[in-house]
Amino acid sequence: LILKARRKVVWGTLLATVAVALAVSLLWPKSYTATTAIVLEQKPDPINGMMNVATGGLQSLNYVLTQMEIIQSERVAGKVVKVLALDEDPEVVEEWQDDTGGRGDLVVWLARLLLRKLDVKPQRDSGVVNIAFTARDPKLAATIANHFAQAYIETSLDLKVEPARQYASWFVERTQAIRKERETAQSQLSESQREKGIVAIDERLDI
Repeated sequence: LILKARRKVVWGTLLATVAVALAVSLLWPKSYTATTAIVLEQKPDPINGMMNVATGGLQSLNYVLTQMEIIQSERVAGKVVKVLALDEDPEVVEEWQDDTGGRGDLVVWLARLLLRKLDVKPQRDSGVVNIAFTARDPKLAATIANHFAQAYIETSLDLKVEPARQYASWFVERTQAIRKERETAQSQLSESQREKGIVAIDERLDI
């Protein structure tokens, strides 16, 4: 009798647990995860045009990890926020104000919220990285996952182009400075010639 009673208690507890789990699954808002994949192509050394055989595996791993960090950065998430105009939604702005009291940057706040629902994982033994995003709406999840992939590609390109832009800007500034110095020197030369009464001179004197 005691054994039967214990069995009834265990069975009753199990049924109660299943019932609670079922109720939670029915009442809890559904979530959907959308996944997109990108291929990471590691370029050879620009100096010798070859991969380092001795440390190639480690370099590849570090490269993949670095790219994953970029994908999960606030810079990339901020691009997604801007492209989808999430910071222009009145309801989103109201939630931000309620949560922060209107302090801080709305785009950064939204970017951090997106990153909480983002999952980035590499595929085993490959240069493919999966970008997964979870949301209550399946279309929204797919849209944001795809935009993260696109924002990463744009950000990666920006990171490669920015040094060239900085060098170009530096050369333009130096060229302008040298041109100004040359014009000043020519002006001083002409003024000196007038003071000394030099009217006609050999063209080689300018050099």
